[in-house]
Amino acid sequence: MEIEARRDDRGYALIANFGDGFALGWKMAVPETFKEALDIKLTQRIFANKKEMLWTQGRLYDFHEGDTIHDIKHTHEEWGDALKHLKLSVQVQFASSSGYVNYETVEVQNKKLAISQQKGKSKPKAEIIDRLVVKKQRIDHGLVRFKVYRPNKEKTTVKECETLECTQDDFVAFLQTGIVRTKENKLLDLFAENPEK
Repeated sequence: MEIEARRDDRGYALIANFGDGFALGWKMAVPETFKEALDIKLTQRIFANKKEMLWTQGRLYDFHEGDTIHDIKHTHEEWGDALKHLKLSVQVQFASSSGYVNYETVEVQNKKLAISQQKGKSKPKAEIIDRLVVKKQRIDHGLVRFKVYRPNKEKTTVKECETLECTQDDFVAFLQTGIVRTKENKLLDLFAENPEK
């Protein structure tokens, strides 16, 4: 028998509530289309013998190459007008998904002898091994490499300023707060006047 020692980590407290199509109160204007990347999914649950579809929150974030997020909502504006208000845009260049990985495997064996009876005599027939394998798992938080773009002085276009790497978790925290913990364990406030590199 093999068991994966992992519990269902989906809960009902969502990390983002959406209004007008964007995450409310986040530093970056994260569109509702990123619910799946934020591991927010409609999940069938059973309450009092009734099936219901509810939004649930998981911990396996999954942003992908090409995902682009700005700090302003510009869905209905012209890009030229949006640039006048834009401070920061990010675009994912490379990403690996969060997921479960095995970190320990415990194997227990119980040996028994099967006995066969023949004319009042008993003799060992075969050895039976009961085996239990438990695979303990942890979350691998994946990786996100993203470019940071800022408007030029004239506010006519954006220019690439830097490339940063962090985990998927830290990328989500950045989208919420504007502060990113890089792969090198540095905390950077990308909205500060002169962010450290």
